[in-house]
Amino acid sequence: MEITKEMIEIIHGYMESMEEEHLNELIRVASQPSVSAQNIGVRECCDLLVDLFEKMGFRTQILESPTKPAVFAERKCGRSDAKTVLFYGHYDVQPAEPLEAWKTPPFTPTVLRGVLYGRGTADNKGQFMAHIMAIRSYLETFGDLPVHVKFILDGEEESGSPSLAWIAEHNRELLAADVMYESDGSMQDDQTPIIAYGNRGILSFDIDITTAAMDNHSGNKGGVIENAAWKMVKLLSTLVDDEGHCLVEGFYDTVLPMTPVQKQMIEEMEFDPKALAKLYGVDHLKYEEKEEFYRHLMFLPTFTINGIGSGYCGEGSKTIIPCHAKAKIDIRLVQGQKGDDIYEKVKKHIAKAEPLAVLSEYSVMEVSVTDPSLPIIAKAREAVEKVYGVKPVNLPLTGGSLPTYVFSDILGMPVISVPYGNPDENNHAPNENLKLSCYFKGIHATAQVLYEIGTLGSNF
Repeated sequence: MEITKEMIEIIHGYMESMEEEHLNELIRVASQPSVSAQNIGVRECCDLLVDLFEKMGFRTQILESPTKPAVFAERKCGRSDAKTVLFYGHYDVQPAEPLEAWKTPPFTPTVLRGVLYGRGTADNKGQFMAHIMAIRSYLETFGDLPVHVKFILDGEEESGSPSLAWIAEHNRELLAADVMYESDGSMQDDQTPIIAYGNRGILSFDIDITTAAMDNHSGNKGGVIENAAWKMVKLLSTLVDDEGHCLVEGFYDTVLPMTPVQKQMIEEMEFDPKALAKLYGVDHLKYEEKEEFYRHLMFLPTFTINGIGSGYCGEGSKTIIPCHAKAKIDIRLVQGQKGDDIYEKVKKHIAKAEPLAVLSEYSVMEVSVTDPSLPIIAKAREAVEKVYGVKPVNLPLTGGSLPTYVFSDILGMPVISVPYGNPDENNHAPNENLKLSCYFKGIHATAQVLYEIGTLGSNF
């Protein structure tokens, strides 16, 4: 069936009449705990989602992996030549602790003044449920869709998606699609959407230095044995200079510059350094010129110390020479860089600078970049603008990281990210929430995206 312009208007009207039902479905899914880090409720949430999809006539499958399972679901439309949209989301959530900081029970989703509170309401169950409810609306109204749709719902995104690449490698044909569409994170504000065409990657590892079998007395042995804390400080000082520039040989060799299209997007973005400094809780930004600020945020890698531990840091004095020091590191990767290459370069630098230092195994999410000028991406952008009634903020890349490289690099499809959450969603924190207006608008946005992509001819 071809979905016409008149039919999509009927769909929007139907979705408005179904808001209470769509909210109840989200509450049902968010009520099921699914904490990957603590292995709580993961399998039960899989079963709940499989049941939800099967009742909508989807072909479903639980994709097992070396770690946590993913949920796959597929529903074809009546047109054999239609495009295929793959929706990515994650059903796992962050731990709810500290429980005493919640105003409502974290796994009893509760509506207060137009806001749904509960763990997973925004990150990410509310956002992928917006996709599901949009599709259900098509099926309940006309019994068909404008495109073929597939879902893969990750069971461990909050734990770094360690097996998502493995799942993709082993299910290439199953997951094949013309575009991957995902909604995660927050909008610019409650009425202004963001469209992101990629994200920086992240490489994480630990550095350990051990100088003795035990901590030693700083007087009796001071001056005659090595101090692990000082060794770590000196090592770290060889990695980054005072301006934050990484000193590892070859670190920037493969970094690609902004494209003209990406540069144009930066020029169109708003920039208020004083407001941003206040938001970040600092006196001033390191870069107060717009292009330099966004270049460092999106197109240049970082070398970040996430934490350092050594010796005694409690109350009072403990006069010791620490025998062990640990530093936790993350490197944000940018277009042109690959995690294994950067890790090997850092490892070589550290081995030369401090032979006692030991690097842990690393985890990596590679950078992902999509061309925003692709016709299928332009159609999605057109749909988002129609629903929200304002021009979206176009981000060439986000500074943070998602496992979208699995789709752009391994499965070879363009990726578009359109968050539906409110900026104060408190994801990963107590009192996580999703404004009902954002949830319902997200359902409309998904329905319009599917319609617009469905208008593309087979030659695109």
